[in-house]
Amino acid sequence: MEGNVPKIYRVKDPDPIPSKHPPVHPHLPQVEGFGGGALVLMISPVKTGKCLFEYSLVETEKGNKYIKDVNIGDKVFTDNGFVEVEDVIKQGIKKCYKIVLENNNELILTENHKIHTKNGMKQMKDCDNEEIITKTGISKINKKEYYGEVQCYDITVDSEEHRFYCNNISVSNSTIISNLLLNEDFYNAQERFDETYIISNTIANDITSRYVRQAFNTFDQYDDSIIDGIVAKQKRFETKEEMEDIAIIVDDCLGSIPQNSSANALASRFRHVNVRLYLFSSQKFTGAVSPVIRANATNVIIGSPFPNIKELKLIAESYGDNFGGEKKFLEIYRKATPNRYDFLHLDLQSNPPKAYHNFEKLIAEGQNFTETNEETDDE
Repeated sequence: MEGNVPKIYRVKDPDPIPSKHPPVHPHLPQVEGFGGGALVLMISPVKTGKCLFEYSLVETEKGNKYIKDVNIGDKVFTDNGFVEVEDVIKQGIKKCYKIVLENNNELILTENHKIHTKNGMKQMKDCDNEEIITKTGISKINKKEYYGEVQCYDITVDSEEHRFYCNNISVSNSTIISNLLLNEDFYNAQERFDETYIISNTIANDITSRYVRQAFNTFDQYDDSIIDGIVAKQKRFETKEEMEDIAIIVDDCLGSIPQNSSANALASRFRHVNVRLYLFSSQKFTGAVSPVIRANATNVIIGSPFPNIKELKLIAESYGDNFGGEKKFLEIYRKATPNRYDFLHLDLQSNPPKAYHNFEKLIAEGQNFTETNEETDDE
């Protein structure tokens, strides 16, 4: 009998509800398909690491400035004219590339920084044959070359499009949650979900969340009645097929939510009421994230730099078994976050579980690093 033991395979049932939308990028938490939804746990979310060479020029109302010299409150040129700078982020030393357009505009930036093209916002590394939007017209990339490791900055601006002009080229800025919800390359939540609810203790104080507040149903303080009301609204429908496709974001609240809260209870049955995206964002893991959220998370995002190594080791203890143990997990985390503001994305629904650098590159499946990652390391 020992030689005839059958192998056990995980069976993925098809989603009983046909999707109304095109599939999202396969590296993102999947909100369609198997299971019909994702529970995403985001620990210590940080601003994305897309950034520009410190001596890139930004046009302000008072003349051109290097991006490193731009201040909060300055007004910089965008698609909507001059708008106010909301934040200036020193991103640290980054590997950068120089692009030269056919109209002789040049820019030095990281390969994952997004550029405005005729086909929407795309990462620089994917823009070889794209027509780029510049202040003086549309132009293609004529040359792209590695520039070196240099000090980089980024800014956020008071613009719904999250764009501004740098060296006369239209580029982007955003935070992870805003990017996930508003960017058409991610969930484009206004189109994908019938309703999106955001509960955040700090959303009213965060000026970078202004357009999220305008686009979705937001609450500036957690209360069980909010979750209970959302669930009751969904249960008005007789079948799941009739329910609205919804997203619920619980941001920066977990430390003040009781363990027996409605938000935690819903984590084990969110798919039953057609919650396609249920996202918890927290600065802390220990003492904040309940066991039911940890156990039901389909995807985990862990930001960097991670200031508390003890906290990071507790995360490794919780999810390390999926990736060959705690030591291997920490090794995967280091591989996924070589640069400041990178993040590790764990897809725990896959078999074996997968680990990604940001939402861009698969670096490990279970305890095994991928060949693609090893080749990248050798470059």
